[in-house]
Amino acid sequence: MRFSLEDFETCVITDYVLPDGIKEKIDFLSSKLGIQQGEPKRNQRRPRGENKNDLWEKAKPPVEFKKTVMNEKTGVEKILSSIKISLNKLNLQNYDKEKDSIFEALKEIKKCEEDSNESILNIFLATSQLNPFYSKFYVQMLNDILNVYSDIHEVFLKMDVIDKYKESLSKIEYVDSNEDFNKHCMINKENDKRKGLCVFLIELVKQEFYDEEILYELFNYQVELLEKNENNKESVHITEEIVENMLSLLKEGMDVIKNQDYFDNIKEKVRDCKEKKDKEGISKRAIFKFMDMCDSF
Repeated sequence: MRFSLEDFETCVITDYVLPDGIKEKIDFLSSKLGIQQGEPKRNQRRPRGENKNDLWEKAKPPVEFKKTVMNEKTGVEKILSSIKISLNKLNLQNYDKEKDSIFEALKEIKKCEEDSNESILNIFLATSQLNPFYSKFYVQMLNDILNVYSDIHEVFLKMDVIDKYKESLSKIEYVDSNEDFNKHCMINKENDKRKGLCVFLIELVKQEFYDEEILYELFNYQVELLEKNENNKESVHITEEIVENMLSLLKEGMDVIKNQDYFDNIKEKVRDCKEKKDKEGISKRAIFKFMDMCDSF
């Protein structure tokens, strides 16, 4: 049996009216239930291909984005920025290329009336603190500059990086992350920068800018600060950071230290520190660090 399109059209109900009896019953139930009768609601289907995210995009108010205005650096500031960029790129493969760029920048700076020697040196210090792994190249570049520019050399001597490191060690802080998370993060960054500065100083010794005795001086200062805080239970985190710096000093500077007359004194003092288990300000973690130092001798 076959059906034509006309057959289907004749079967389609186009207009249907309920019998009066049924309508009366529906009206009676509606009045009892308090239902207001109206036009039947029809489900509105979203067009195919349109999802909820599309509807949200249409519904949310338009946002006016303001264009970020970048202030272009000019003059000395722009030249200093180029030096910083070259230092951040610096490695073994491109050393000569970046050296040429830095020396060209220095020539341009010297043409300006503004004294930027301290700013140049601060770039070296800041970059070394953030990237201690490349301190060897930063110090090598700094030595190349100081050998040419005596005025920058004089300013560097006056800056006294050794005192800067000691001062930083004496101002170690600690704040629990639950108490002040932002400050806790800032202190951690300062701790990393301090260790980076320690590596920078060691590299200055390795490249014969400072005498080898400087490393012994720094070690003794670390021990002095440790002893100052070892009986204070609240200073546990401070002493741990001091020990971290001591570990950095011995690890990075061992090639120099082991050939010095004071090496035996350092070994003896570290062994003494390892026995400070009864000190309230010395944690087990710090003791394990001292044990690691002893194993490296």
